Amino acid sequence: MRKFLLSAMICFIFTDINMAAEEAGATYEIKLSYKAYWAGFVISRVNSITHIGPSDYRMDVSYKITGLATIFSKLKNTVSARGKIMADGQLRPLYYENSGSWGKQGFSSRTKFRQQDGKILSHDYEFNFKEDYKYIPIEDSLKFGPDMVSYYLGMTQSDQAMQISPEMTHRNVFGGFFLLDIAHRCTGDRPLKSRRSVYNGTVRTCEFTDRIIGGNFERVKKRKKRKKKKRSDLEPVPTQIWYAKLDELKPLDAWVPVYSEFAIDWGKVRLYLSKVEVTRK
Repeated sequence: MRKFLLSAMICFIFTDINMAAEEAGATYEIKLSYKAYWAGFVISRVNSITHIGPSDYRMDVSYKITGLATIFSKLKNTVSARGKIMADGQLRPLYYENSGSWGKQGFSSRTKFRQQDGKILSHDYEFNFKEDYKYIPIEDSLKFGPDMVSYYLGMTQSDQAMQISPEMTHRNVFGGFFLLDIAHRCTGDRPLKSRRSVYNGTVRTCEFTDRIIGGNFERVKKRKKRKKKKRSDLEPVPTQIWYAKLDELKPLDAWVPVYSEFAIDWGKVRLYLSKVEVTRK
């Protein structure tokens, strides 16, 4: 199940494009590419395509493990979301799809939302794991959006969300199989300088944590519990995402994720923005 959660994490980190300052009547296509490094090697590539119109949005994100890391994992994931942009700039999700696999194991989910209030109208899913699990669905009273893509996409429209603050801001977010309590705060500005990144300059550093509060998988045949080493620090390590405003996206006044780091079983992974393409249609 750790692979399932990692799959979701990598795809959702890079789904932020601000639409608050879009030009009236203009439609934009934004392509962002990222490379993930572990121990100096490129182990994954993340690609996103966002279509932004005057009243609607669509985003597709994909990633897969590449290079040396395929010895350990063949993980890949694709995510799609679409919805409406309301008159006040708020996003209303309409459809969300998430699928992933590692070898012969995998999962998929497809969700439709009611535009008026984000309530889930249908939620179809399937999964094929090596070990026997059963899915514990999210309670009906909790089946509301936004989905994770729309959450991250819409977050940077809010000046308040990107303000530096000592306090965590919490939001319930639908993740396909889980309902998550996602918390974030932006802690300050700092310089980013790296040959791996197409952007070098000042960034806004933010951190994110998440906690499952609805929906889960339960092992049908339980393993014998292993003795775990005691840890003095039981607090989860936040995922770091650093944002910047790029010259290529001046018409959209966009905060774009340019760097992230987080821990996996093998160690720390660092992701850098490697390519930006913006087309006005």
